[in-house]
Amino acid sequence: MKPVSVVVVFTLLLVSGLLALVLFGHYFIDYLSSPAVLSVERPPSQTLSLGSEAMMTLHGSGFDRKTSVSLSMDVNSRGAIIGSLPLEGVYNDSLLSGDYLYLANSYGGLKVLDIKDPYQPRLFAEYLNGRTIVDIYRNKDHLYLSCGKSGLTIMAIQKDGTLLHVSDIAVKVRALNCQISAGKLLVAEGESGLSVYDLHDPKYATLERTLAPGAFVSKVLIAHGYLYLIVDEAKVDIYQLAKSGGPQLVGSLQLSGKIFDLSIQQKLLYVANGSGVSLYDLAVPSQPKFLQQWVELGSARKLFTGIEQIYVSDSFSGLRALVPGVDESSAYFSLNIDPRTFSETSHYLYIAGSNRGLLVVDKRKLSTQPLIPTINTSGSVHGLFIKQRWLYVADSRGGVLLKNLDETSHKATTISSRWGESFAAKDNLLFIAQDKMGIEILDISDPATPQPVAVWDHLPSMRLAILNNYLLSANGASGLNLVDISDLQNPVIVDVIAAVHVLDVAAQGNHVYVASKDEGLIIYQLMNSGQLQRVGQLQTPFPMNQFDYAVAVQVHGDIAYVANGRSGLLIIDVKKPDKPKILSSMALPGSCKDIHIIGSKIFVTSHRGGINVINVEHPKKPILMNNIPLSGLSRGVRVIDDIIYVGQRERGVAAVPVPVMAHKVKVVSEGQLQVTLSSPKIPGRFSLQVANQDKSVVVGGVVDYQ
Repeated sequence: MKPVSVVVVFTLLLVSGLLALVLFGHYFIDYLSSPAVLSVERPPSQTLSLGSEAMMTLHGSGFDRKTSVSLSMDVNSRGAIIGSLPLEGVYNDSLLSGDYLYLANSYGGLKVLDIKDPYQPRLFAEYLNGRTIVDIYRNKDHLYLSCGKSGLTIMAIQKDGTLLHVSDIAVKVRALNCQISAGKLLVAEGESGLSVYDLHDPKYATLERTLAPGAFVSKVLIAHGYLYLIVDEAKVDIYQLAKSGGPQLVGSLQLSGKIFDLSIQQKLLYVANGSGVSLYDLAVPSQPKFLQQWVELGSARKLFTGIEQIYVSDSFSGLRALVPGVDESSAYFSLNIDPRTFSETSHYLYIAGSNRGLLVVDKRKLSTQPLIPTINTSGSVHGLFIKQRWLYVADSRGGVLLKNLDETSHKATTISSRWGESFAAKDNLLFIAQDKMGIEILDISDPATPQPVAVWDHLPSMRLAILNNYLLSANGASGLNLVDISDLQNPVIVDVIAAVHVLDVAAQGNHVYVASKDEGLIIYQLMNSGQLQRVGQLQTPFPMNQFDYAVAVQVHGDIAYVANGRSGLLIIDVKKPDKPKILSSMALPGSCKDIHIIGSKIFVTSHRGGINVINVEHPKKPILMNNIPLSGLSRGVRVIDDIIYVGQRERGVAAVPVPVMAHKVKVVSEGQLQVTLSSPKIPGRFSLQVANQDKSVVVGGVVDYQ
């Protein structure tokens, strides 16, 4: 090779190397110098008086000048949770036997857990994999498993905790639960009534008779020589267990709504339905005498018989303990779980739910006082509105309620018995969407004494928004109405968008923003003619394009924020309405329900996911500052005076302090922070939350304010 050629080749190689270094070297350098992943060691716990600042030194990794630190109230009793075991599936029943806990799974059969160490429960054995089990009953050394359409399975308990299959009993339709009395097995078989089997030999159970043939029997319970059956969903039939001739019908109890469960303790009958829990005296077993009703429970779904008291679950928020003679439940334990099974020992509760596995709760660490204030309602909260510390609640079947936030009472006043769905306000007028009942208008010049103005019962409505002198009325699959409200006694529909399934609507300037079920975000412009003209649309790419029913939209400046159900939060640039574009998206736990905007913070509520506080100062890079794990949230979120008011369906309205941000954060090093936080306004147990652009870390129960 000639010298010139060598020089040329060498030069080309040198240039290529330098170019590669320029193009790719910075990635390598960035990799070497990239900050560590955010982590936080648990700091020493503190007990402080309300009003005192919390000062602490934090150790961990990944700290920088953009790291935020805050305190958020523990709204759940997680400080009492000492052990857990992740398990998939939905659990229907549980039973304790010595050191073993038996769990009935909807589709996964029977799980046997070893609970010798309550801090570390472990899976010991599994049986009947793939089978549905809805109820577990024990008699002596045998388990009787009601398996729905698969009938009933009998298994013998061995000394080492394992189970041995004994026999199967086929049923006509389904086995829902069972009881045993005097050698007779009684099985609630749904549409087939109650079947009575001779059980002197568990291997060869034989059908003797059927009670309540043709009726739907969903549960059987035996107490004090009597049978109590839930019949046709709304009645309790009472049979006396006669020594001869079989059970005899001696009484019944008719209720107005569907009965979900019943339980008996100390000659007291507890009946749970959609109105709460009713208590009856069984001094005369055939004639239950009404004593009282707990109505603040909302929709009571399951009753659990504890050692000394009855617990009730509404299947979405937690457990309440009931004490006869006390109008309100004596205690409420929020565990951020859907409580579906319950077993109790002298010190521990074993609770399982839907896809959350098992929680072990130390009863001695549970507080009998509510962790957060709650405003009780009789319906199911769907929407909130606040004016001058007066809270208006759209309570679905409970109507429209009014509450002075300066009062300590947990009760609200009903101001309209009509259905309550959502609100929109214009000046001193409050418009109330009432679903099929139309729209009601109140004058709230004095928010303490709202005055009726008009009722438009011919305009069904679910969601509302104000656009200049028009009202936008969204009604789901029926589309969107544009209503001229210049004459409140004679509203005029000036335009109808009928071909869109509207989930929510917002307005700003002359533009209307519609969150639709099938077409994503649609933008309309109000024309001089008073008509709406479609000018833009944003359909997100898969998998973000599944707008759920539980969607909400709010617009602030040139940004639209969409609570996109299970797809989290979407942040959309709408500066050019004809060309909306996604700036960012954020996955959030649960199913997002509603949005409230205050400055550069967004409060997003999520069913089963809690309250999310998000910093959107930079819309392209939102930061999840706080997640408050409050379960069972519905639509309805408002913030005033550093308190977040959120709808919790049948449970009412919860009042949660806005997380307290550290007002002094000193970055000593990448692994050390010195922070000072102001006192919250409400006493309680507070967790520490540390966040940056990439991650958020929660350290539970760091400060206890008294």
